[in-house]
Amino acid sequence: MKKHAKLKGLRNQCDLSQKKVGEQLGITAQAYNSKENGKTQFTYSECLVIRDMLAERLGTTLTIDELFA
Repeated sequence: MKKHAKLKGLRNQCDLSQKKVGEQLGITAQAYNSKENGKTQFTYSECLVIRDMLAERLGTTLTIDELFA
């Protein structure tokens, strides 16, 4: 199981590609893929951007722990 399976599931549910999320973070799709698969870590500010992006698209609130636990 991939490290951030919940994050990936919600990203897919929101119809967001790794490239699109990476663009919002200012990184490449390859760099995002490495982070989503647990090879490198997300920064706290990246976690906040992702949380806000997904929460807005889902119309709900999310916590960092819910996404990255």
